[in-house]
Amino acid sequence: MLALRSVVALLLVVGLAAVLPVVLPSNASASSAVDRRLNASDCALTGRVFVQGQGCARHRCVSGARMYKEGRDAELCERPGRGGAAYGQPINSRRCTALGRVWIGEINICASNPDRFRQVVPHAPQCLNRSATYVNHTEEEGHYDECISPRRIKKLQKLAKRHNVSLSKAAVDRNRFNCSYRAGWVMQGGVCVIRQGPPRPQDLGGTFMTGDSVSWRADDELHARHKGWILDLRPGRRLDELPGRLDWFRANHGDPDQVIIELGTNRSRGYFEHDFRTTIATIPDGTPILFFLPFRKFTGDNGPQVAATKKYAGWIKRLAADRPQTCVADWPSYAKKHLSNLVDGEHPDSRHEDWYARYALRAWSNCERQLGL
Repeated sequence: MLALRSVVALLLVVGLAAVLPVVLPSNASASSAVDRRLNASDCALTGRVFVQGQGCARHRCVSGARMYKEGRDAELCERPGRGGAAYGQPINSRRCTALGRVWIGEINICASNPDRFRQVVPHAPQCLNRSATYVNHTEEEGHYDECISPRRIKKLQKLAKRHNVSLSKAAVDRNRFNCSYRAGWVMQGGVCVIRQGPPRPQDLGGTFMTGDSVSWRADDELHARHKGWILDLRPGRRLDELPGRLDWFRANHGDPDQVIIELGTNRSRGYFEHDFRTTIATIPDGTPILFFLPFRKFTGDNGPQVAATKKYAGWIKRLAADRPQTCVADWPSYAKKHLSNLVDGEHPDSRHEDWYARYALRAWSNCERQLGL
């Protein structure tokens, strides 16, 4: 999921040169602890230390920060304590760019302001346009931070003064990209408002794919290979979040025409098999559904997680045996044959994200043939 940002990268390097944490390499063996793919500016945006002549340290954070995510090719730091946050957020590359922010494709993350007390940051390095101003919102769905151009920031400042509200408040409901991610909201007169009535006919239906970090890593590749799919992928997503994700889709598109579900890698909370069946029962019987069986390789200390994953796989198999128009992709069997393509016995590594995307599309094609679609 790499993006061409050479001009932006050059500007970032120049802008951060005076403050960039750089250390000298100690020896050649240290190369395994660094990511050579990240340049100095992108490394700074992750909160990690840049090792001169080698790359971005995978597990060393700059002063005042600590590790937030340790996963290979997803390493990220955070500012601890009140007002601190992660240096990046899992906002897909297309939306990240639409918000004017820097996408770090090497670790699949959208650069974020880790200092939440600093709500307005002129010339922020997290912005694609260094003349833009970074404005904090909540970094929640439909309320993501944004980078605002100088011309627009002046208009919003006047608006904020006129209505006696903060700049963030004036901006948050006037970003059409954020508005498009709110369930049941539309832009009207330049402001995001709750839609009156059903979605437009041209917005109804579509293929909905929801998933966790396994598919998230291949979000760009999936989009490139099948732009018609509506992708709703996010690290850490659990099976008990499925009802809410279906509600989110329906608010903007009505019932989906086809559904692809890749969930069950992460343990759910207070969600049982009858809850799962109740959720799926809200999808019309005639709607084709493809389930990916979840998979985690046992590593010695993840027994409870592996057991949960196998439990959810059992739920899926039993439901698929009862429900019409339902397919199952045996991801565990395929993954076990290609463990070298997985970074941790679970996720595709950075070189095999497209490999996973191709597998997902083959699984859907097989499902179409199986169901005679």
